[in-house]
Amino acid sequence: MSRRLAASGLAVALAFAGACSRAAEPPTAPASSEQPQGAANPDGSTLKATPPDLRSPTGGGQLDTARPTLVAGSSQGLYTTASFVYRFEVSTPSGTVVHTSPLVSANGGEVRYALPSDLALNTPYRWRARAELGDHVGPWADHGEFITTDYRGLNPRPPDGQWPTTGPAVVAYVAAAFPDRLVRTAGVGDRVEHMEFLRDRIIEAGICGGLDLARNLKRGRGPHSTDAIAWRRPDGFVEVVDIASAYDAFREALRLHWFIVAGPSGYDPLPNHPGC
Repeated sequence: MSRRLAASGLAVALAFAGACSRAAEPPTAPASSEQPQGAANPDGSTLKATPPDLRSPTGGGQLDTARPTLVAGSSQGLYTTASFVYRFEVSTPSGTVVHTSPLVSANGGEVRYALPSDLALNTPYRWRARAELGDHVGPWADHGEFITTDYRGLNPRPPDGQWPTTGPAVVAYVAAAFPDRLVRTAGVGDRVEHMEFLRDRIIEAGICGGLDLARNLKRGRGPHSTDAIAWRRPDGFVEVVDIASAYDAFREALRLHWFIVAGPSGYDPLPNHPGC
């Protein structure tokens, strides 16, 4: 009987000791909530943050430029208040990456990245962005889509693809393409702005049609003529071409024409012709 009591007492004592031992073990310390997690998520991201909010350009519409500025809202950290930097990526619809940005900082809850060179004209692209912090990267945003300008959104491409090949035809083409630039204006400043716009469109369209056109430097030295251009004929002689009738009469509708005038020419090629 005494042996059974002793054994029973020993069992109780051992159980009590084991319980005390378990109670004395410290709880597992939680992972720090101030640092991004190092383990990759299924999408490959290692930074606990929301994707940037893509703002512009989106929706697949056609832009008026071949060198857009990409705009996104900044990401929100889920467990950190650190400031992120951002990376942008531009690709074709098939997924071929054509440009990756350096890291860009946000400003006022928004991050902007201006592409450093022109994309192909009249071409669909898509883009995305993500936040980064040190060696950690956040999830990519869903793609935004856009189409680059067709001829910078200025001269519309002829429906049959054939640009006009004579001076009068070029002038008539540009006048028909931009009727809003021919209207009466409130002042001389607006008329000059419209005339210079039309002058450059005539030069661009004429070059696409095979004419060697350029801006004209007044008196051969400058400044540029507003309502005249320079035309180098096939024989090499440079003519001065008046392209508007009384353009400074801003209270009247503007009338474009092609008229050779006397005077020294100052042939000055138009910079950055966008292509045809």
